[in-house]
Amino acid sequence: MENGIIAKKKKSTIITIADELGVSPSTVSRAFNPKSKISNEARQRILQCAKRQNYVPNRTASRLSMREINIGVVYTSFYELASDEFAKGIRDAYRELFDLKINLEFETLNYTTRTSDNLREILSRWENFDGVIVSGLSDPDEIAILNRYAKINRNIVLLQADIPEVDKLFVSCHDPAVSSRMAAEFIADCLKFSPRKDVVIFTGERRTGLHTEANDVFIRAAEELGLNVVGSFDMKDSPEMLKWQLYEMYVKQGMRPAGVYITSGKSIELCKFIKENELSERTVLVTFDVYPELNEYLKSGVITATIYQNLYKQAKNAFINLVKYVIGQIDVGNFISPAPELVLKSNLDFYIR
Repeated sequence: MENGIIAKKKKSTIITIADELGVSPSTVSRAFNPKSKISNEARQRILQCAKRQNYVPNRTASRLSMREINIGVVYTSFYELASDEFAKGIRDAYRELFDLKINLEFETLNYTTRTSDNLREILSRWENFDGVIVSGLSDPDEIAILNRYAKINRNIVLLQADIPEVDKLFVSCHDPAVSSRMAAEFIADCLKFSPRKDVVIFTGERRTGLHTEANDVFIRAAEELGLNVVGSFDMKDSPEMLKWQLYEMYVKQGMRPAGVYITSGKSIELCKFIKENELSERTVLVTFDVYPELNEYLKSGVITATIYQNLYKQAKNAFINLVKYVIGQIDVGNFISPAPELVLKSNLDFYIR
């Protein structure tokens, strides 16, 4: 995850020419066809730009860009914030690529009642699609179904979290290693002049791998920065599990960590506990994501900072890079990741959409 996190462009494409000139890719394509209807002035501007960029026309890509491109998106309803941001990001990306003929299909699976047959049925309908974007599917049966689909169509993009066992084109997600180092560094800076150095970490479901990496990197970074990690808890993205762990840690064991980091967006129970027990003045609390209920705890000082993983951009990146790959305009690396950002009370308004 720590390497190769951005898409790698070819030296020059229809897209790079279009971006430089502020025209659509289809306009650029028409400029290379003497029979197409385009003004001579526009054609000359495009051809001159192509010459500057050493562009070599890709006839196959040109033909692909004119046919219908079929993209499917399937994710679970587990995390409402993610579902909403994914839909916004993908629909905005779809609108940006309006000049391409794209057929986009969405499917949302109920997190608690879904079965492997649901996924199997969806992918059977998408057998001839050019690519699919998948999020929140990590059960062994679902992984097996995805890998069978990959034998027919390897253009599977994983969104928000990697599943190493799945044969995919690339992953679009936040970088958990960078986020964890940011959290550890921020907490260490806040506690620089404090004799209290004990910290704990709560993570989401470690079965996904993403939260396992976040945990391991945070512990290493915290120890390197002189912090003492006294607890590491897998709260499995479950508010009920989190409530039980808080009781065990604070009430039964009497722990009073100076710093707490939670990698799951489902952190409201932690915020409530810190507030109700008047622990905010002696706890540096770093959470994840930005949404209305969480924002109130940041504004009131219960949360010291929260990490913005930009679910919207993860989804938008996934869609745009998949489509551009399908039409031959770019190559992609293994991981595409927006830079994680630290949100404080002072800059929160910039992250509220």
